Amino acid sequence: APERVPGRKRAAARRLAAAAGAWFYPLSAKGGAGGSGAPRLDALDAPRWVASIQIVCYHMYEKSQYVPGFARYATWMATWTQLFFLLSGFVLAYAELSKPPKTGSARPSLLRYVRRRLTVIYPAFFLSLLLKVAASPAKTAFEWSMLPLHVLLLQSWFPICQEDGGSVSCSPWLFNGESWFLSVLLLFWLFLRPLAELFRRRSACFCAATMTLCWAFSLVFHFMGHGNRLAELFGCTGKLCPIMIMVAIRSGPLGYVHVFVAGVAAARFFMLVAMVDADTRGPVQADSRRVALKEDGGPFILRYGCV
Repeated sequence: APERVPGRKRAAARRLAAAAGAWFYPLSAKGGAGGSGAPRLDALDAPRWVASIQIVCYHMYEKSQYVPGFARYATWMATWTQLFFLLSGFVLAYAELSKPPKTGSARPSLLRYVRRRLTVIYPAFFLSLLLKVAASPAKTAFEWSMLPLHVLLLQSWFPICQEDGGSVSCSPWLFNGESWFLSVLLLFWLFLRPLAELFRRRSACFCAATMTLCWAFSLVFHFMGHGNRLAELFGCTGKLCPIMIMVAIRSGPLGYVHVFVAGVAAARFFMLVAMVDADTRGPVQADSRRVALKEDGGPFILRYGCV
């Protein structure tokens, strides 16, 4: 009997760990398939929170002199923006792909889809824009002419810049310039559903190849942006042209479209390798009505963070 004690302790420890996981995440035992559609991936909340804090620190301390040496580190925090575009493509495509495709009147129109997403972010954005205009009104006719683009969340669609008195002003960075991200995201929303449908019936190999090509495309900007090679390619000789190219890449759709597409491809890849049809327990199909995380095949960090 004493020889069986260690085995009993291990079994008791496993039951305790399982009970704790079930208590923290009640649907984890079902693979998150307690409801309809897609299980929620709670494990993504932590990296999203970390990235948010990093970006806030970038805007607050990029030029700060109060903490010696920290400004240099804060400059690199802006790279977390790419994670948000990647997560946006992943989460939105995941929600689309986890449900069977809708047709006819059951399929919401593109306008209704975008409006539903805007109702979450636009009120806060518009309030911040009003406060910024009230606190720091535009000083030039060019800045006032760019205000309608900001109201319509179109300020980052076009890299419009103007030189005035030796300084250059660009549309994405006027007023509450940090909101350029939302303008780019609005354009990506318009293409999300076609992208999701494109990947709905694609294989894991196709998705993996797409992600590889998207990230390899990042090297294009690194190479072409060095020494203004892209500006020279287009024959830009003035002061504004290289700046407009830089703005289009840093704060426009051109610089992040490959990241967003990689997120969409990653969503399909994740569903193929880490999820199952919740009703049949077989592979996820294009017409699967509910999906669930594989009990032993999903990423470890998501096994208890999927509700």
